[in-house]
Amino acid sequence: MRPLFCLLPVLLIAACTAVPQALPLPGTGATRGPFIPRDEFPVPPNVDRMIGPEDCRGASLAAVSAGIPDYPARAWSLGRQGWVVVRFDVEADGRADDVRIARAVPDGPFNRASRRTVADWRFQPLEGDVARLENCVVMFEFRAGEVYLR
Repeated sequence: MRPLFCLLPVLLIAACTAVPQALPLPGTGATRGPFIPRDEFPVPPNVDRMIGPEDCRGASLAAVSAGIPDYPARAWSLGRQGWVVVRFDVEADGRADDVRIARAVPDGPFNRASRRTVADWRFQPLEGDVARLENCVVMFEFRAGEVYLR
């Protein structure tokens, strides 16, 4: 079986849309100004090399609800760019569980938003006798004020 980002065509189509350049600030009617990058986008990892032979094996996944994170306001205002690789498990009922950051560059500004987003993901219940899929992998890119699922 392939890693998660190859198994979820519905998720990928919906999640590859970018976050717009002018975003409302949470809890206010104001919008953020334009994104002004103040650092280069870091070289992303080869995610295929991070996936072990037993990772996310045993069933196909079909996303029911899978959003992408908002660009964190502080990272936006500081012009930060980066990426986050998230590992997670999927329970038999389709809930994402044990969501953890595998790698992030820079470490910190995008971790919380990425972890919370994946924790809210839901999939169709697993088929057959599969009780849990472990070590599914997904990567988010926070680039030039936009968020991408890779």
